[in-house]
Parts: sequence; C-alpha cells; structure tokens
Amino acid sequence: MKTTNLLTSILLVIFPIICIGQSTAGGKFLLKDNWTIQSSKEVKSDGKTISTIGFRTEGWYPTSVPTTVLAALVANKVYPDPYYGTNILNLPGQIPYPKREMPNNSPFKVAWWYRTEFKIPADFIKMHTWLQFHSINYKANVWLNGKLIADTTSIEGAYRLFNLDISKAAIPGDNNCLALEIFPPKGNDLTITWVDWNPTTPDRGMGIWYDVYVQATGEVAIENPQVVTKLNLPAADQAKLTVTAEVRNSDQKQIKGVLKGTIENIVFSQEIILEAGETKLVRFLPETYSQLVIANPKLWWPHTVGPQNLYDLNLSFEVSGRTTDTKKVRFGIREISYWMNDFDKQHTKVFQINGKNIVIRGGGYVQDLMLRPSNDRIDADLKYAKYMNLNALRMEAPRGSDYLFERCDEEGILLMVGWCCCSSWEGWKDWTPHTGDVAEASWKDLIVHLRNHPSVFNWLYGSDNFPPAEIEKRYLKVLDEYDNTRPYESSATQDVSDIQGITGVHMGPYPNVYAYETPSFWYTKLEFNTEAGPTGEQIPPIETMRRMMPKKDLWPMSASWDLRLHKAFYPIARAAFKSRYGKPVSVEEYCMKAQVFQNEAVKAMFEAFAGNKYKSSGIIYWMYNSAWPKMYWQLYDYYFMPNGAFYGAKNACEPLHIQYCYDDQSIKIVNCFYKDFSGLKAKIKIYDFNMKEVFSKSIDTKVGADGSEKIFTIETPKNITKVYFLKLELDDAAGKEVSSNFYWLSSNGDEKADFTDLNKLAAATLNVTASAIKQTGDKCTLTVTIENQGTGLAFAVNPKILKLTSKEPVLPVFWEDNYISLLPKETRVLQVAYDLKNLDGEKPLLKVDGWNVKALEKELK
Repeated sequence: MKTTNLLTSILLVIFPIICIGQSTAGGKFLLKDNWTIQSSKEVKSDGKTISTIGFRTEGWYPTSVPTTVLAALVANKVYPDPYYGTNILNLPGQIPYPKREMPNNSPFKVAWWYRTEFKIPADFIKMHTWLQFHSINYKANVWLNGKLIADTTSIEGAYRLFNLDISKAAIPGDNNCLALEIFPPKGNDLTITWVDWNPTTPDRGMGIWYDVYVQATGEVAIENPQVVTKLNLPAADQAKLTVTAEVRNSDQKQIKGVLKGTIENIVFSQEIILEAGETKLVRFLPETYSQLVIANPKLWWPHTVGPQNLYDLNLSFEVSGRTTDTKKVRFGIREISYWMNDFDKQHTKVFQINGKNIVIRGGGYVQDLMLRPSNDRIDADLKYAKYMNLNALRMEAPRGSDYLFERCDEEGILLMVGWCCCSSWEGWKDWTPHTGDVAEASWKDLIVHLRNHPSVFNWLYGSDNFPPAEIEKRYLKVLDEYDNTRPYESSATQDVSDIQGITGVHMGPYPNVYAYETPSFWYTKLEFNTEAGPTGEQIPPIETMRRMMPKKDLWPMSASWDLRLHKAFYPIARAAFKSRYGKPVSVEEYCMKAQVFQNEAVKAMFEAFAGNKYKSSGIIYWMYNSAWPKMYWQLYDYYFMPNGAFYGAKNACEPLHIQYCYDDQSIKIVNCFYKDFSGLKAKIKIYDFNMKEVFSKSIDTKVGADGSEKIFTIETPKNITKVYFLKLELDDAAGKEVSSNFYWLSSNGDEKADFTDLNKLAAATLNVTASAIKQTGDKCTLTVTIENQGTGLAFAVNPKILKLTSKEPVLPVFWEDNYISLLPKETRVLQVAYDLKNLDGEKPLLKVDGWNVKALEKELK
C-alpha cells in the first residue's frame, strides 16, 4: 500500500504585504513568500527596529524562502545568469578552489538580513508557538517583533535544525515581523562545499536552505518520534515494531496525560506524568505491547526488487481529553543488514535488504549550485534513476530537502548519507572544541531527522578520511543513542580506523577512476566502490552545449569549456577518447563521438560490478547529476538531457541482462530478480566491419535467483577486421526477447582498442516512422520505428524530440533506448514519453541522427 501525507490547507486572510501561511490541521504553516533581503552594509538600523511592523524596506530585494543570497540576487537580475557562458566568473567575490575564505571586498562577507511579515492565527493565543528552521547557513540572530529570540551563540551550523519557542514574542491574531541577521560561513566553519565538482558560489551558500515553519502546540509537544522495525529473518513473515517519542512539557507545572498511537488498525497508549519543563522519552516495546508484533507485514523494498509499502504512525498527546499535539510519521517495514565477503585479503561489504543480498548501483547526487528548491527537478531526478534501473543515490554533504527523502521512500531509491570530503568536515587538525560540538550536534540532528526514512540504508561519518578517535567516538555515541538500525562506515574508503575497523568499502585509485579506465579494468574491482566513473571529460549532446554557452564559445574550445572541466581528469579522458575514436574536427563531431565513448565505458563499469557479485557488491557512479551545466561526471546534464552514459547505465542495469565481459571474453547472464529463470535462450553473433557474420551460436540456459552465470566464452575470430561487432540476445521461455546488447570490439584488445575505423563507416540509409501521439493528461507517448535499409551498419542512431520552432530538446525525455546500432535490414521499435508542458507551447519534432546517419526530421502529430 502506498500512502500520501495529505495536508489540509487553510489560507489565512491577510493584507497584501503579509506572508500567506500554508496551514495544516496541526496548527502549522509555512513562511514561504513575501520575504525581502538586504546587505547589512546597506542597513543602518538594528534588529529591534528591523523586526518591527512597518519598517520601510525600499531598496530591499523581494524573494521567497528557501533561498541563498546569491539565488535571490540572480532572481532580481542584479547579476546575469551565472550558468551561461563565463558569467559566473564576473560575479563579485570569487573563491577559487581550493580556497574557502571570501576576499575582503566580497559583498557576501558581511551579514545579510532576511525579513518577512506574517499573521499568526488568533487561536494560537492560548498555545505555545514554535518557529522551526532547517539549515541556516551559517550563523544568525533571530528577531521577532522587536525581541531577540536567539543569537549566534545558539543558531550556528548549516546542518542544524532549530525549534524555537516564540510564545512570549508572538502576537496571535495580528501581524508579526520576523528578521534574521544571517552571517556567512568563514574559515573552518562546517558548511556546504562543492569540492572540485563545480565552482564555489561567492556567497558560499549563505542563507536559508529549507522550509521555515510556525507551529502551535498545547502545553505538551511531541518531538522526534521513531519507528524501529525488526524482522524474523530469513522468513520475514513477522515484524516487531518499537515506537518511541519525546514529549516536552513547556509549562511550569506538573502535567498528567496520555500519549496515544495508531498504525492502521493498531492502537496503543501510555499514561505519562511530566514535571514542570521536563522532556521524557516514551517507549512502546513489542514485548509489552503485543499489538506491535505484526504478522505477514507488507515490506518496503527498493524499486528494482519489490513494492514500496508505507505505513503511517499517528501520535497524539491528550490532557484531560484535550489534544495538545499530534505528529504523523511515515515509515516502511524493512531491515537493512550486511555481511563481509572476505577473500584473497579483500573485504567486500555486501548489503542486504530484508535478508536478501542486493548489488547497489547508483550515483552521487547534488542539488542546484545556488541551492534553489525545485520539486519538479527532484521528481525528474528520481524518474531518471528508476528509468536507468539504478537503486541508490549517495548524498555526500548531505544534500536535499525533506521532499527528496520522502519521494525516495515512495519511489524505492536507497540513500547513502554522510559528510563531505575535502572540506572543513575533514579539517580536524584545525578544529576547536567548539567545532567538535557543532559537528556532533549536526550529526545528531541529521540522524534524528532522517532515521524514519526506509530509503536511508547507510551512514558515512567520514568521506575521504576517517575522523580522529575523539571525533569518531562522538559520532558513534550519537549512532548508538539515536539510530543503531543501519550499517555505517568511518569513511568511504578502505582505510581502517582503530575504532570502527574494516569498512568493507573502497575508493580510488586517484585520479584514473574519476577520469578514465578501459572497460576491462572494472572487472578487476572486486569491492563496494563508493565513487568512481570513467568520464573525466563528458561532453553533452550538441543541443545542450548550445544552451550553456554562446555560439562563439562552442568551437574552437574556449574559456566556457575550461570552466566546465576539471584539469586533473579531462586530459586523461581526452587522451583515451582520441586514441580510441580519433580527433574530432568540429563541436558536432565531438559531441556525437563523446556519447559513444561514454556509453562504452559506463556500460562496462556497471556490468562488471553486477557480473562479479558478490565479490563486487556495489558501485556509486561519480556523479549522478549536475549542480550546473558542466562537461564531466554526469549521467544526464543540468538541463536533463540524457547522454551516452545514461543509456549505457540503463542497459547494463536491466534486471535480467545478457552481457559481454571484457576481462575474459565470457558471456554472462546476470539476474537481479529474487527468482529463478529457466528455459532461456541466448543468441551470440559476431560480425566483421563489413557486416559479414563470422560466428553464431544459440544456447539453452537458465539462471538462479540473484545469480550471475557464465554461459560461454568467445574467442577473437582469426583474421578479423580491426573493428568488429558482437550482438547478444536473450529470450525468455515464451520466446520473448528480454535483453539485447550490442558491443563494438577491437582486434587489438580492450587495453589498446582502436575504433578509428568507425570513421570509415558508409552513410546509413534509414526509414523512420512515428505513431500518433497518445496523450494522457500531460503525458505524451508514441512509438518510433527505425529501419536500416542499407547493407552497412547504422551506428549510434540517436532519436530525439525537439520543439518545432526553437529546435531545443524537450526535456526530461524517456526513450526506451538510444544511441542504438542497427544491422543491415534490422528494425527497432522504440517507445518514448515526455511531458506536454515541456514543449512550452510549441509543436513536437522528431529528429534522428547518428554516427553515420544524415539527420532526418518529422513533425509529430
């Protein structure tokens, strides 16, 4: 069963200058709109005056929250779009990597004021009113109605959560004014960093990252509820639930009440006595509350192996029959565990979901560079992950709104969450005791805030390094106290700390695994790899290259290119690219060849980690998406244009897959379902460069549940052409094709592969037809039929949907497959889907081009 957290919205009747609050039945509303910001350098008044109703804000910049300072200024057109061309270099206060300190003349080095006016409902008058923040970067003084609510001694830390009692300053039934004086991070402050993934914004993300709420409760509030689920593995036909919550008495007198809970038709309660000002942890244990032992529970699974069943826990606290507070928590019944596969002095951590092994295949996730919120972008990110058959994302920092984590629960995307490398988070030698306190408090807030999400499967309290013993002990203390239900590692590397010991995960070697390695290399990586990707240069398709820079910057290579590449990685990748495919002479040729290069490399990487399970147990592709328009480390670009790597990953990660293994030339069937398949038929064919079939074999075969079976080993045909081709097909017991994969191979072998003869392919002749568009709501679907009418190979055929007039791509887009190769007389029928709104009022155009294909265009109807 899937559940949706429905909120009852109440629009407050307010004056135009007042923030519209989106209220819930629980007395909670959002402070989103009608904010203004201004530099403290331009404001001569103090916080008491600024937080007074009627304070004049002429010259301030209107905005909504969440927002960083830079995002608000860009929205107000103070600065041109920093994502276009080299505009970002013209922003004031540049912070070149690896520096973190703002220059003295930076307009962002001073505090900035955030101010809003809003109305608090009159019925809050007899209640306690709370102001809730999630991530203020970096310190703040908080003022309400002329009163200082909290200052920088308590409001500090970009990853902190704050719940401030504003009852004494709030004015129910009237207008209220909130003002925050936000100070930027400096020096070794524990803030966000972009490492070398993209430029650092000159404001260093200063501002309010996530939603701001006002909430009312009675004298007793419910805080930090948690549901822990324990299965009787391996049967998994019984779940024991432990429910806990903190209850806080905000009054100065003893209170007797009842904490009540419901989960579907399960009801439980406990009488509580709270002394004045007391906070108490209340536990409902299955040993005492037998109704919390559930028979045949509906389990939560990653989307590749099962349904995403979710339950709602509803808690309420009652005093004399009157409800003082309610809380609703969504959770899944599932259990994450692991075992260590020890072999040949190697240690591979194998993760399990509900007692079953699972190969983790995912990518490193990032938010927008200016941290601009967008639920639409999150939805597209997760749709793409599922479409590529990926089951995980790594949140290094961490990054993401509550909406992202909720949607990962719903969509079945596993999340690896932890701190960031190459930053103040690992600058322990420069930490003060106070820094350690902020780090521990941040870790606690993170754990408590995310622990109910079934999608979160692993914690990383280090990244490229493990922390010193003193800090590690503090992190482990938090985990022991607040969440001991998940695996964790001291770092994302194979390095062994004295306390946590062997991690079972692996990183490196730097720099090649971030730049380029040949396909066969990945078969040597018998490990769980937390970050790697053979795409140190990853040029996007030409359509989005044109979108990210002026025409004059496209070719020859320019500063717009340099800004979007990493000098430690692109030379390695570019050298391999030219060696394997030849040197391009135009940007169009570069873009086309780049997709083929990416497809070959990334497909092999993902295939290797699943093919070698469970000596290999997981791979996090570095990276999944992009924070801004760039040319490396991405499975699709900032504009949501899928690249060759996207389709390489999609094919490699199909749950029942036939693949070629570059290390020993074997053919394997890889099954990621938890069931056996018998009656399968594998077809293996080899063609020379001229499309002459030189080998053919059909094999009746089977594969066990979650198995990887070697079914055949091919030999390089004698006297074969320099470039030759391998086509693999797998049919199920009913004769239906379930997997089809095409490989281009070199007679030189993989390490010294030379594919430059591909430039000699004759032009292909295609016949392209398209069905009528079927529209269901805003979703548009159609089928495209592509026939190779010639006698040669049609290589890397690339269909796309464009807008008829502007010729810009319609994105996101969901092609069943792309960059496909067609043998002579072969026909492929491809499904494609897109959203009507992304046409921006234009008509759709189908365009088909490819490596050796003259572009064809057809208007779609």
